[in-house]
Amino acid sequence: MRVNWIFSMSVWFLLGWMLPMTALAQLREREWTLASFNVRYDNPTDPLPWSQRRDQVAGVVGFYGMIGLQEVLPHQLQDLQERLPWMRSIGAGREADGSGEACPIFYDPSTWELLHHETIWLSPQWRQPGSLGWSADLPRIVTMGWFEHRKTGQTLRVYNTHWSHVSSEARQASARLIALIDAPSQADATALLGDFNEESDEAARALLVDAGFLDSYDVVKARCRKSYPTYTTFLPEGSAGGPRIDAVYVKGLNVHWTCVDEVIVKEHFISDHLPVHAVVSWKGLGE
Repeated sequence: MRVNWIFSMSVWFLLGWMLPMTALAQLREREWTLASFNVRYDNPTDPLPWSQRRDQVAGVVGFYGMIGLQEVLPHQLQDLQERLPWMRSIGAGREADGSGEACPIFYDPSTWELLHHETIWLSPQWRQPGSLGWSADLPRIVTMGWFEHRKTGQTLRVYNTHWSHVSSEARQASARLIALIDAPSQADATALLGDFNEESDEAARALLVDAGFLDSYDVVKARCRKSYPTYTTFLPEGSAGGPRIDAVYVKGLNVHWTCVDEVIVKEHFISDHLPVHAVVSWKGLGE
């Protein structure tokens, strides 16, 4: 573990200069970060195999205090955990036995105390592992974590999800289910992270806004650029005009900055999605 720790710290510092210049270097005392990143499942036919990009993916994950990942297979989760020993993660795979793609939440335990977590299946039988929802062709899940901020005592409920890519009906039902589950929450703030497989003006994401979730892209005080995509394919030229289907939604938080991170290895992005992040702060604390 000591060797892994040294290796992962080396990755951390080597990648620091590769990440785009953002407001992260100028975080004020009360500000912190949320992020979402579809890391792409380990597909051996991809132009950049997992073995050639996992160190850089770990470097991105370790850059944030709280980040939701999508499409993470068990061996990919293990690779990331080994490279990020100072972080913790929660979440199970989407199949009935807990295997398959997961939507883990990685967090810094020196900042956050985990109070509760569970995996919820996006289906009418939402507590039944492996259940298939509506007209989706695969099980879809949301990982929920309830955290307490160690310094301020504020509580945060975090959802991390990956919606159906084939069914608008399933996406809309998923939005309603998440809103229903979150409605009785007594947390001081909420974050919803994920790959929603539709753009912000489509029906399911509009339902999230109706339920009080605010897209950080829309309410932010400043962005790194006027607009940006989040799905690009592995090719950098895909960053021109691609869809913005990944997002960080919030309730009860100020949003100061948002951007995507572009990390390139061997002339390819390190995933077919770009990680998106937001710099936030608690409402009412030193505003």
